[in-house]
Amino acid sequence: MTRFLLGKLTSPPKIKIRSVFLLMMIFTISTISLNAQPGNQWTHFYDINDETNLFHDVFYTVEGNYAMSGVNHVGNNSGFWIVTADVNGEELWQRTYVDQRFRGVNNRAFSLIQTEEGGFLFGGEVTDEDGSRFSLLRTDSEGERMWWRNYSDPEWSAQCHAVIELKSGEFVAVGRSGEGHQAYAVMVDGIGDILWENVYEGNWLWTLREVGDGLLMGGRSNENNAWLLKTNFEGDALWSRSYGRGMITSLISCREGGFAATGHRTGGRVDWLLLRVDGDCNQLWATDFDFGDREWGFSLVQMRDNGFTIVGNASSPRRNAIIRTDLAGNEQWRRIDGNEQERFVLGHQSVIASPDGSAVVASIGAIDGGSIDGVLINVALMFSPPEIVYFSPEELEFTVLQGDTVEFFVQAEDFQDDSLYYCWTVEEDTVSTDTLTTLIFEELDDHIMECFVSDSMFADSVAWLVHVEEFFIRNYEPDSLDLIVQRGTEIDFGIDVTAIEEIEVEKIWNLTHRDRRQEEIGDADAVSVTFDQSGRHQLQALVSHEDENDEVTWTIIVRSAIWSWWPSELELSTYVDSTLEFVITPFNEESDSLEFSWLFNPEPLESDSASVHVTFLETGQYEITSIVRDGFEADTIRWTVDVEEWSFTTDLTDLTDLPTSPVLYPANPNPFNSSVKLSIYLPHADQVLLAVFDVNGREVSRLVDGDVASGNQTFVWNASDFPAGVHVVRMNVGKKTEMRKVVLVR
Repeated sequence: MTRFLLGKLTSPPKIKIRSVFLLMMIFTISTISLNAQPGNQWTHFYDINDETNLFHDVFYTVEGNYAMSGVNHVGNNSGFWIVTADVNGEELWQRTYVDQRFRGVNNRAFSLIQTEEGGFLFGGEVTDEDGSRFSLLRTDSEGERMWWRNYSDPEWSAQCHAVIELKSGEFVAVGRSGEGHQAYAVMVDGIGDILWENVYEGNWLWTLREVGDGLLMGGRSNENNAWLLKTNFEGDALWSRSYGRGMITSLISCREGGFAATGHRTGGRVDWLLLRVDGDCNQLWATDFDFGDREWGFSLVQMRDNGFTIVGNASSPRRNAIIRTDLAGNEQWRRIDGNEQERFVLGHQSVIASPDGSAVVASIGAIDGGSIDGVLINVALMFSPPEIVYFSPEELEFTVLQGDTVEFFVQAEDFQDDSLYYCWTVEEDTVSTDTLTTLIFEELDDHIMECFVSDSMFADSVAWLVHVEEFFIRNYEPDSLDLIVQRGTEIDFGIDVTAIEEIEVEKIWNLTHRDRRQEEIGDADAVSVTFDQSGRHQLQALVSHEDENDEVTWTIIVRSAIWSWWPSELELSTYVDSTLEFVITPFNEESDSLEFSWLFNPEPLESDSASVHVTFLETGQYEITSIVRDGFEADTIRWTVDVEEWSFTTDLTDLTDLPTSPVLYPANPNPFNSSVKLSIYLPHADQVLLAVFDVNGREVSRLVDGDVASGNQTFVWNASDFPAGVHVVRMNVGKKTEMRKVVLVR
């Protein structure tokens, strides 16, 4: 389902064409009131004493919590302050860092990050006997202080406004320092030692990002312009860009490429700035937002819909504000916060996106003009869109017969209890504006049936793809198309075909064996298949009429400890004193858990390998059984062997008693190195299939496939193009099958 932002509609759409309806919705987007303001999901005030405690930054931790940094004032002294809270804003723990070296009221943490090792790094300012200092404080994951160090020239007011950790593990901090407020940056290692520091041709750095080949910093140039500075990882300035009078205070990477920045514009009045640049920081567009007099945009974040949320200060009537824009910078709404239960929010400092897509704002608050507290606010989405909670048919893609009637139904909810408007369309035609509609599908084709539900501002939709056919397979069994069974399993397959009265359909079942050999096995509504061979098989039920068809295909994985066996036929005949070899090929020949056992009738044979030789000394019927185990997997193969008396001489001459059934005589010579004679006897003319197979049961040569006269017949297999090894000659005459093993040598 897809949601759309729509304009305000004052009545249900009374239209014939879907495109007109959508144009109306797009046109009325502009009627959304810019004064419409979202509420807060929650607001929490945090206090450690009855004095001034406030936040400057908020960070979303890897544990899924919030960490806020700022300042805690204690009498005539102050310290770096951290508070952590869960996703609902409930306080987890807080801590204040005070150092006897820094005794003053200007000790505050402007910026906070969580390090790769799980601790925190604060950037801010402290006051010592030399003045205001650019300061960094690092803690471990338990909040214990690891080091607290100062940098830059202390003769003038120095501050750190942003810190980051590089992918390579070093830390970079930016701010201002030195006479005349110079733009200042420093890179330090994990224990705070300086790797490099530099001042630049600017008077303030407020924000920075790591980019692919260096660092991108934002602030104010010496000409008082909004300013971006690019450096390499050694801190050398590469280039800078200016964007008119003002300052950049927050810089983010955008999902679609490039960067967005906020801050303020100056010149006559001070307005909020939203700046969009490409990857080389060339300006794409810039938007100013006016609140009346002096305003600062402090922080921005990109939201789930790729639009932006900006927070900062406004001059009147309160000191803090929020603006929400779309991706192009068009204002969607703004809010200037008032009070809440005699508590006042005085200034928004930082904003991040929460896991649920709302905005979380760190701010400064006061209780009825009394103590100053840190504030964390979760700002809800502007509106909750309508939501389709049920629809019918539940299948979003289905097939119907030509002329069938289908009833469609949609149930939707709106959490603001707004009136909901419905628009049903088939291709470009609007067919209904109700919650329920019925449609007769007369044309053979694929059709898209879609329902839009609007509350005049947002919409939800659901769409069906309907195939209209003259016939199709309505149901099939088994209903799962991917089956895993044990070898020897018999499965019943069936299809339910529906068609219009005017046509008759043909049905064909095609079985693809594990060796990709295909076999047609039926033409009815159902077939039964026994899967005797392990491996991957496919069964297709194909229904056709003229040039149209429908099909369903099952994939059957047959599990077994046995991959193949020899002889491949499980019912054999031979002669007295003949010796036959029986061979098992396991599914996993490399397994260390394979165990073999053999039975001659009920008696065990002395073999624990994959093969056994059996000599049949007397006439009769015998069973040879192979049991294969591979760990918990076990399988059994059983041959039935009919043993008869010899009724001919080995040189095929002077036959006194002719056989009454077809005979395949021993090959001559055997072994052989190029060609071999294969002789058969037929008591009467018959259809004969005489073929040669390799040890894997694949047919490699077909010598006879057709009518053969009665009596003795001899055929020659020329094997000069075949590899050396064991081959099997098989003769099929009616229900009679005989096999002989031949050995090709080189």
